Amino acid sequence: MLLRGLELHDYRNLARASLGLEPGFTVLWGHNGAGKTNLLEALYLVSTLRSFRTSDLGVLVRHEAPGARVEVSGHDPVLGVGTTLEVRLERRGASTRRTATADGKVVRSGAQFYGRVRAVLFTPEDLGVLRGSPTGRRQFLDRVIFARDRAHIGDVQAYEKLLRSRNRVLKDDVPPAQREGLLATYEAGLAERGARLWSRREELLADLQERFSSAFGAIHGELGSTPEGGGPAARATLRYHSKLGPVPAAEREAALLAGLLERRPLDLRRGSTSVGPHRDDLLVELDGQLAGDFASQGQSRALVLAFKLAEVQAARDHGGAPPLLLLDDVSSELDPRRTALLFRTLAEHAGQCILTTTSPRYIDLPPAVPSRRHRVDRGTVQLDDGDAA
Repeated sequence: MLLRGLELHDYRNLARASLGLEPGFTVLWGHNGAGKTNLLEALYLVSTLRSFRTSDLGVLVRHEAPGARVEVSGHDPVLGVGTTLEVRLERRGASTRRTATADGKVVRSGAQFYGRVRAVLFTPEDLGVLRGSPTGRRQFLDRVIFARDRAHIGDVQAYEKLLRSRNRVLKDDVPPAQREGLLATYEAGLAERGARLWSRREELLADLQERFSSAFGAIHGELGSTPEGGGPAARATLRYHSKLGPVPAAEREAALLAGLLERRPLDLRRGSTSVGPHRDDLLVELDGQLAGDFASQGQSRALVLAFKLAEVQAARDHGGAPPLLLLDDVSSELDPRRTALLFRTLAEHAGQCILTTTSPRYIDLPPAVPSRRHRVDRGTVQLDDGDAA
């Protein structure tokens, strides 16, 4: 879908904002806190019905406003017609209700709405994922799958709900007979949903592996003259680590159910679930060693850049059209050479790209790449045709 425009009403600090969108790069610049990332978040919300910053939809609604609205207009290349997507958020007491519409018709199934705008997200937090927590790496993987598979978000939500329910029974003083029945029900659901999450994550890594290795070799080769990146490029690999070890896809549901039953006595003592995809991890390795343990800062950033480039290439190859790229202030976390390399590579593989920065002088785009600049200032968005500030 080629986006033409974004309209926001009472979204975070943006009372009302309009953003015209065209092919190529759209640069949103302004001081920190001006609202730049809010615009990216709104586009990601239309893509996945989720924020990439919070699980609380209520904070997306402007202070004291009854609700918020995000509307995206664009052109559907498959149908050859214009289309409009909208997400509304309405405060209902302590909760916030979300409603999605496509061309004015309510879409009641989230799975039918996901993927109409295929978005690839890149944030400064991604650059620290290798040395961060396993939770962050799992979320990093799931965000990629959200843009590829409409069913994944539903399975993640269902799995998380079942997990909370099982943990609550493990902690509470429930009569043994009742507890047995509840745990059996929740464990069957966790095994079914968990097997699908496990398989999709492994399939993603298998799909990205060669693109990832090639992209890292190219980045390392171009930047190998720096002190931190000298020498030949190591072999970069992706691996999914499950506590249950390697299990064929057809046997994962049974393996998870057996693991939950086996660990139930331990889980009852601890009051939490100790096995399942919520405990798994993404392992990124250089020549067979964990990159998070020994890779330099430059190598770590090159690895994350390579993963994102592989994601963009795979999305284009599978979808027939390049995805929407959302880049949040990435240039502030990279040295000028890596920033220039990133933008040059994205220009070759990307379609529309919307990025934020504190100043347009940090955005070194190839001369042939079409781009427009918009200044974001205290919740307002204005087209900027002047010199960089």
